[in-house]
Amino acid sequence: MTTAIRPDVIVENISVQDIKIRFRRRLPTDTKVKELASSIANLSLLNPITIDNRNYLVSGYHRLKAVQLLGHTHIPCIRKDFSKLYAELAEIEENDVRTHLISKIEQAENIVRREEIYAQMGKRMSSGFNSDKALITTSDLADQVGISKRHYRLKRQPIKIVQEVRDQLRHTKFAEVLTDMVKLSQQDPDNQRKICELLISGKCSTFKRAFVEGNIQMMRKAKEYKIDFDMKARWGTPHSIMRFTKAASDLQSICNLVSKDEELEWIKRSGIHFGETTIPVYAMAADHAEFLVTYYTPEEGLVLDNFMGRATNGIASLFHGRRFIGYDVNKKNVERTREVMKEHFEEDKFQLFHGDGVTLEEFKDQSEILDAVINDPPYILKNERYNPTSEIDLSNLDVDEFMERIEYNFKQLYRLIKTSDFEKKTFYPVITKVGTGRRGNQGIYDMDLEFQLAAKKAGFVLHDKLFNQLHSPWGAVNWERNYINKYVMKNYETCLVFMKF
Repeated sequence: MTTAIRPDVIVENISVQDIKIRFRRRLPTDTKVKELASSIANLSLLNPITIDNRNYLVSGYHRLKAVQLLGHTHIPCIRKDFSKLYAELAEIEENDVRTHLISKIEQAENIVRREEIYAQMGKRMSSGFNSDKALITTSDLADQVGISKRHYRLKRQPIKIVQEVRDQLRHTKFAEVLTDMVKLSQQDPDNQRKICELLISGKCSTFKRAFVEGNIQMMRKAKEYKIDFDMKARWGTPHSIMRFTKAASDLQSICNLVSKDEELEWIKRSGIHFGETTIPVYAMAADHAEFLVTYYTPEEGLVLDNFMGRATNGIASLFHGRRFIGYDVNKKNVERTREVMKEHFEEDKFQLFHGDGVTLEEFKDQSEILDAVINDPPYILKNERYNPTSEIDLSNLDVDEFMERIEYNFKQLYRLIKTSDFEKKTFYPVITKVGTGRRGNQGIYDMDLEFQLAAKKAGFVLHDKLFNQLHSPWGAVNWERNYINKYVMKNYETCLVFMKF
């Protein structure tokens, strides 16, 4: 007996004895089988099982066992014709035996197509997990072709080469070396096309040469993006670990009008003394802010620092033609910063708020207005105190409260920052400086890790990471403590660069 639940879906009543079972990777649980049996007894079987043309079970093993438990002799089935898929799968597996005859590109395409076929047959889900199906894992697929899971993923990698490049290279000698194809797949699409062009045209006879020449040509082309190649002369090639100084400059002089203000200089205290002298906590170098602004942010863009302190990031932004929004919980900081900015920059280029940089209440009804965020939130564990009486000052909060506020802030920043486009090379970064805190026998509290998790939860991607090497005056007084406790002196800050893609 057959019935149609949709014009394109026919349900057949098949004898349970005629249903064939292949090896099952997941055995049914007695609890689930009994639950299903009870449901079927009350409501009948709502979802038919799926079989192929040879009566092999595709999905519905728990349902089949439940029907058998109830003593039913027949079960509703949806039959799917997998004959074409089986034939294609057999062809792919035959080609795998002759791997020396096909290129690494074709091998990668075969791997992906095999996964697609298994997904269409209900044996491998493209996403999610369904315990009612016998899912084939990546390890299973690797075992089928007799290689390790790692090697399997490596052989799959060339699928990331753009289609037109794959089409041009697949039958050439250049596609015979897996490491070359993996390296090519790691380039952005424009680089892939350029390297391919050099190989196909004969301008480069080896992949290695084409890779070098292609990247050189793309660097030359980068001038079209108005890249400041003088940056290398000033800072050297940008590295993941850099050292910035407070060397005299016009920008540093303007920043000093705020950071060296007699009323503001000691707002942030370390509480550490060297003899009779109180040692201040490290203050950001204008050089550092200048690098972050000029390297990461778009020209004339709108930059937010929602924990601006003495506004080094803001002054650097305005100095280099950006617009600026700043927040701080300390009223004196805001007032003095406004005075300095009015003196040196156009007033319509900046907005300053004495308020909560976490909630960003003034922009609650807006979205995708920011071109960049550069901020330096207080260190966790109350290591810095800015406004001891303020309820919105993060430096007064315990760890759990602190991170709860940071998570909320990342959600607001995700709403306000523009969406980046990697292919078009348009980037709108959220840059946040973080550190660490020591908790004795509880170890290090790593703001780097915690902030990454909070940003990821909001939807951000970690795009880059920069370590700023510090010269801290604390070393003179902390050396003995560090030695006793087997610490090394912390002399860096981490800048996490997030993007919304």
